[in-house]
Amino acid sequence: MKKVRILFFAGTLLFMLGIYLSTILLTHWVIIGTLLAIIGGFLMGGSLYFLPKPKK
Repeated sequence: MKKVRILFFAGTLLFMLGIYLSTILLTHWVIIGTLLAIIGGFLMGGSLYFLPKPKK
C-alpha cells in the first residue's frame, strides 16, 4: 500500500511539474515539460491499476 501512495504522489508531482514547465516557462522547455507530464501520468496510472491491491 505504501508503494502505491509513493508512486501516485511522485506521478502527481511530475505531472504538475511538466504542466508548469510546458506552459509557464519559455518555449524550449515545452518538450521537457511534455515528457515529464507523460511520465508522471504513467506513474499515476501504473500505481493505481497495475500494482497489487492490499488484502484485508
